[in-house]
Amino acid sequence: MKKKLLVLSLIAVFVFSMTACGGGDGGDEASAKTELTIIDGEWYGLDTYQLDSTAGGQGLNSASLFQWNAETGDVADNVCTNWKVSEDGKTATFDVPEGMLYSTGEQVEPEDVIASIEHGQKVSPYNDGYDNIESMEWEGRTVTLHLSEFRSDMLYYFCAGFVIVIDKDELDNMSDEELMWGCHPYGLYALAEDGYVSGSEVNLVRNEGFKCANPLVKNQGAGKFETVKVRFNVEEFTQTEDLKAGNVDILMSVGSDQYLELQDNEDIEMVDTTYPNIAYFEMNTDHDVFSDINVRKALALAIDRDGLAESVDGLIAPAYSMIYDTVQNFNQDAKDWFQKNLANDPEQAKQLLEEAGWKEGKDGIREKDGKKLEFTWYAWTDATTIPEAMAEQLRQVGFQMNIEAIDWNYVYENISADKYDAGIEWLSWAEPMLVLNACHYDKNAPSNTDEYFDMVKKAAHETDGEERTKMVGDIQMYLFENVNMIPMYAELSFSAMNKDLKGFNVLADGSTPLNDLAY
Repeated sequence: MKKKLLVLSLIAVFVFSMTACGGGDGGDEASAKTELTIIDGEWYGLDTYQLDSTAGGQGLNSASLFQWNAETGDVADNVCTNWKVSEDGKTATFDVPEGMLYSTGEQVEPEDVIASIEHGQKVSPYNDGYDNIESMEWEGRTVTLHLSEFRSDMLYYFCAGFVIVIDKDELDNMSDEELMWGCHPYGLYALAEDGYVSGSEVNLVRNEGFKCANPLVKNQGAGKFETVKVRFNVEEFTQTEDLKAGNVDILMSVGSDQYLELQDNEDIEMVDTTYPNIAYFEMNTDHDVFSDINVRKALALAIDRDGLAESVDGLIAPAYSMIYDTVQNFNQDAKDWFQKNLANDPEQAKQLLEEAGWKEGKDGIREKDGKKLEFTWYAWTDATTIPEAMAEQLRQVGFQMNIEAIDWNYVYENISADKYDAGIEWLSWAEPMLVLNACHYDKNAPSNTDEYFDMVKKAAHETDGEERTKMVGDIQMYLFENVNMIPMYAELSFSAMNKDLKGFNVLADGSTPLNDLAY
């Protein structure tokens, strides 16, 4: 997924996992305040199967089939329960408990779940994540999936907000266009009558028949509020002032200026809701400077990620592996190896450059055969502070890094066309195979090989989570061998809320089940 395409709406999106509360626990009684007001990214429809991005609060309206438990690295119950996969990875089963009611009063049935997944296979931009399902059937309350092969990314989608439950009758009788705002997904809250104001807000009412089996929330029943107002496309100044005045309960995502303004306000709680993401860069090994692996190593060693974080007031976190710490199947060994061997050592960087024949010039920039150690870095037009800080770090060891700021899509276009020296890239996924399959924009990169993608495919088919984690580490070591793809940092995301609001749960992977919200 590309930088800026989804950055405002996706970072807090695949919302549901393990608990590290911001704002405390939800109360046992109905909330004293009957309406919750949040400002969110824009909602583009209720049928999330048809969407390529959802907003952070959309889990209020539609619950995912399962909950990913990032602490145990496994699937936990939510709407559906008892997820099991056969040893050969060809069959998966789960149950659909009785007693769960849509806002229409109809009960959620196993055939609804099957029809919903089939709908996703037809319309979802992410249907390749579960196109390994060859057929489905149900008996009693148990659903059986017959798979062509096991794929780990299927687990990710089944725990994300893009695989939900919609009544089969609605799927059979509504067009795709009608489903967008006319369906009633199974969730905590449902769209109120005339509740959608195009481009402005969504108004929700409590689904009294909601219940789930999510072990990572305290409230497994109906929401604590009678109504929820979701506002979007609100100017930042207005967002901030409304939160300070008590007119809004939650800002689902705050910008850097808002963060700096609100972080010390005693009436507001700032909560880290960072969804797994990785900012990294590729070096063009066809470029004169970067054709030498020792020069690439020197550049990697010269980067001080903590210094980069300081340059943006701590709004990024250093990253030392392509699969970030909160991604499924994160491998600590791969991170430790990179941090020990390819990071934070400018003196070794200088030594490598000396050995490669690059001698310091009068201006501090190294030269070899009459040519300067110089390259151009493609940066995003709206994010030049970090590359400016990085350029200064590299200058200390003898690199001249020129910055060319262009729109993010042109960065990717130029890298893909092999018309670049080095450039920033960004991915945001909580599942490793989605990162590893998408991280090569340079089609000629030395690690962009059939062998590499075979390794990724084999790992995706591995049913044993511990073995898959080891394989994810091995794949990253394969990437690191060539020193042309360098992890840099994760962008941090924050929500801001009234300090008296309880139960805003943030799980280990940054997802935010909203079941416990209450005053």
